[in-house]
Amino acid sequence: MFKAFSRSKSTLAPLKKGFPTTYSKYLLFGSVFLGVGFAIGYKNANALQTTLDDFSTLPLSKLPPPTYANKSQFESGLAEMIRVVGSDNVSTDDATLKSHNDSFFSTHRPPKPDVQKPSAVLYPTTTAEVSELLRIAHAHNIPIVANSGLTSIEGQNIHTRGPYSISISFSKMNRILAFHPQDLDVVVQPGVCWSDLNDYLASHPDGSHLMFGPDPGPGANIGGTVGTSASGTNAFKYGTMKENVVNLTVVLADGTVVKTWQRPRKSSAGYDLTRLFIGSEGTLGLVTEITVKLHVRPKFEYVSVACFPSIHDAAAMALDVVAQGVQPNAMEILDEKMIEFVNQSSSSSSRKQLEKPTLFFKLGGPSRQSIDDQAKLIQSLGAKHNMIEFKTSTNDEETVELWSARRNGFWSTFEYGKTVLPDASDVQGWGTDIAVPVSKLAQVISETNADLNASGFADKFSIMGHVGDGNCHFLILYNSPDYCAVKAVVDRMVQRSVDAEGTVSGEHGVGVGKRRYLEEELGAATIDFARRIKLSLDPKRILNPDKIYVIDPNDDLDQQLEEGDILTNEGKSSNHLH
Repeated sequence: MFKAFSRSKSTLAPLKKGFPTTYSKYLLFGSVFLGVGFAIGYKNANALQTTLDDFSTLPLSKLPPPTYANKSQFESGLAEMIRVVGSDNVSTDDATLKSHNDSFFSTHRPPKPDVQKPSAVLYPTTTAEVSELLRIAHAHNIPIVANSGLTSIEGQNIHTRGPYSISISFSKMNRILAFHPQDLDVVVQPGVCWSDLNDYLASHPDGSHLMFGPDPGPGANIGGTVGTSASGTNAFKYGTMKENVVNLTVVLADGTVVKTWQRPRKSSAGYDLTRLFIGSEGTLGLVTEITVKLHVRPKFEYVSVACFPSIHDAAAMALDVVAQGVQPNAMEILDEKMIEFVNQSSSSSSRKQLEKPTLFFKLGGPSRQSIDDQAKLIQSLGAKHNMIEFKTSTNDEETVELWSARRNGFWSTFEYGKTVLPDASDVQGWGTDIAVPVSKLAQVISETNADLNASGFADKFSIMGHVGDGNCHFLILYNSPDYCAVKAVVDRMVQRSVDAEGTVSGEHGVGVGKRRYLEEELGAATIDFARRIKLSLDPKRILNPDKIYVIDPNDDLDQQLEEGDILTNEGKSSNHLH
């Protein structure tokens, strides 16, 4: 066809050479203007497209503010959602709404909870229901904050875009879906508590020899531990959640359901989508099913305790234990104040601990002799670190008693605060953690310890940590007027960790409490890259808005949290109000 067309003779009259006709003049000028107009339009359109779509990263300055549901849109969407889960699975009770906008464990509370709290809490029971809820939320631009155990530390549960936002609670998605004892894995819903899973295994005829490795705080549910990549005292032996999840079922922002992998113990088939969602705090998708690894319980497990004259000696000893290849199931550090708090606590045992910086070791093995051999090796290392006391439990009762000091440390510190703070009715606790390379832990702990003492918090803080993997926790007691002084100390602590090539959060996640530090740790380009991932999966920014990364160029949340107040729509505007 093209050849025939090219050979056809023209029916137009021949043109005079050098003199275009009037018709051809118009044709020529029209073509030029059309071409120029097309080029300009293409350039402008391409420039706009390039701004958002043609780069691998997404700087905040290139991003327009998000648009969320107004009252009418919200009410329409909520009505649809109620039809999905049923009225029995919806709560608008004021106490429930407040509890899903805060956490006792978190220092970072909503600046004005009565304004920012969600308007409803929904309780789905299946992945299909969650999918339908997110499809509706996506269509109506409704912000969603999901939760399971409500034990987060860094403000992950705060609703920053209330009141037209919804909390999705996984408390009714608490079933164990499948148990594969030969494969050493189990499939659970996000509302299953990690300790309940271990109780289930202990009572199961095919699972009594198995355990779930990570042991985060009391009450933590597996969905939440996935969200923050939590771990606990057993991380030195069994790893964090990143090492203990086989696959995830995830509902994306528009309701699409994806499964990140099958059930093999290893795979090199494509991107590791499982780890993309671990630690994402519900900002990329909502996890509705988790396949987790199981471990064989040690046949015997006892506790050894070693005391030292200084926190530096104790931390240096821990480094030596790691270097010598000793593999305790757990290795924990408590400073002398924490031991003192525990000794004075009403929950402490009759046996009092020596009030010195202390290392606690969980030693496991196939026989008592294997544990004794580990204990002797640890004891032999103590001499060069000025160890002043060493003991090992001899039976199960002593094991529980010795480990109770570590287990009760957090609550004992709060009890003690009532006796040392000027206002016993206003005991505040700032709990935070950092993690550094193990070789730098002793220095970072010592410098932070000195900083806290010099800043007016002597006898008002305690140190404990999962020292085997360089993770250390600080709990600072204060009255509300001292908030800014505590924040300044924490700022320096976090900077110290980053300077030591560490991280701003070892296992608590980022939430709102640690996000201002992330650029210092990762760099602007990495933050912009992560923001690109967020917007690719959640373009409307409805999933746990404002957590981990700033997603709004007009964001003022850090200022609100620091001031302890929230700007109103009168006068200066706030992004976090409608």
